[in-house]
Amino acid sequence: MPAMSGGFRLFLILSSLSLLAAALLAGDDSNSSSPPQAEIKPVADIFHGTRVVDNYRWLENGNSPETKKWVEQEMAYTRGMLDRLAGRDAIHKRLTELLSIGSVTPPVIAGRHYFYTRREGMQNQPILYVRDSLDGKDRVLLDANQLAADGTIALDWFQPSENGKYVAYGTSPSGSEMSTLHIIETKTGTALPDTVERTRAASIAWKLDNSGFYYTRYPKKGDVPDGQEMYNRHVFYHSLGDDPGQDDQPIFGEGRDPEDWPSVHLSNDGRWLLISVSEGWTKS
Repeated sequence: MPAMSGGFRLFLILSSLSLLAAALLAGDDSNSSSPPQAEIKPVADIFHGTRVVDNYRWLENGNSPETKKWVEQEMAYTRGMLDRLAGRDAIHKRLTELLSIGSVTPPVIAGRHYFYTRREGMQNQPILYVRDSLDGKDRVLLDANQLAADGTIALDWFQPSENGKYVAYGTSPSGSEMSTLHIIETKTGTALPDTVERTRAASIAWKLDNSGFYYTRYPKKGDVPDGQEMYNRHVFYHSLGDDPGQDDQPIFGEGRDPEDWPSVHLSNDGRWLLISVSEGWTKS
């Protein structure tokens, strides 16, 4: 049997603790209260010809007095359930130890460079490192923890060019995962002015001469019907120094199903762009 990853072990631990808490609560007859009930306020939308009713759309407005009141009631109920569980301090201590272990990813090799991410202790975000040779010294290429005072800007992905001269990477705030693409020069750590919005989980294929790259991006609000901004992923080409909003044109995706998921790859000789399209989770 293959060894379990640290993340999977932690998942099993958290699952076991959740089951333990549920069992303790189920056996506690003193808990007779019920969770607060959210008011039902139906809102109907039409998606792809299907009418979908959302009874709790009003809760999406986190600033409304009604939502704040409901959240306060939910928190009071939750704390009343959890705070009286025996062993909470021991559980908290052990989870803190496990979450402090940190993580390191396998290296991505580009030219003579080795790129990887590492998170130490209680750092909010992993740091992108580069090593310029197999036995070279590690140096920080990007520390996402420095991008926001509260550490909530994440490094979503990164892709070095073929010889490692440049690295394209995506960052997003507050767990949105809707990345903004940036480019950094590996040798100097200098950020290029090129930035591209709405590159969630971007697929990148650099040209071999480092002059530009093919990439995927999502439409901005107003470019597609309301509600479809998280679909309609298209392939574009960006030449370094160009204005992405004005100069980058879609080269693939027009007329396809909005839910198609294209990804890009360049052939080893740089002559051909290969585009693979996933249709749902079962067909490509």
